[in-house]
Amino acid sequence: MKISEIKRYFHSLKFYIFLSSFIFLAGIASGYSFARDFPEETQIIMTTLQDFFSSTEEATDFQIFLFILENNVSKLLIMLLLGIFAGILPFFSSFINGMVLGIFGYIVVQEKSLEFLLVGILPHGIIEIPVLILSTAIGMRLGKVAVWRIFGGKIGIRKEFVKALKFYLAILVPLLFFAAIIEAFLTSRLLDFVK
Repeated sequence: MKISEIKRYFHSLKFYIFLSSFIFLAGIASGYSFARDFPEETQIIMTTLQDFFSSTEEATDFQIFLFILENNVSKLLIMLLLGIFAGILPFFSSFINGMVLGIFGYIVVQEKSLEFLLVGILPHGIIEIPVLILSTAIGMRLGKVAVWRIFGGKIGIRKEFVKALKFYLAILVPLLFFAAIIEAFLTSRLLDFVK
């Protein structure tokens, strides 16, 4: 994908990036409020998340890296591609991801500290969160194009689909690769300084 193509495609996503960011932030706020107001239900959610990641407790850093990369690449690709169905899945996925982060953030701040939360999230999150927002934005745009095509829109869904996939592979997957490296090899070591 050429630089000029990347710029044009990124420009076409601007509205959806704003919308995705808003939904994600609304999810964070909702998750934080939920965790504060419903501690018992929050504990159930946290237990479920801990069970999901329990398979990495005895894993090496490299195995954790592979787990994170495979999980993020596959889930964001599915979310992006299923955006073709009117953009519904990316919309809800962005909100739910934000909500989980808000719940997690509340619990960590209560049990550890704000510093611990920031050190645990920011190093890889500064890459991973924008990638999540971009994936959601792409999925929403695909959904809009698909709906407009039904009502006689001029943009071909196949052409839009190819552009979305190219952008994902050329830009977002490499970013997820670097985010996974940071999370697997650096984050845990930084957290040792704030425990």
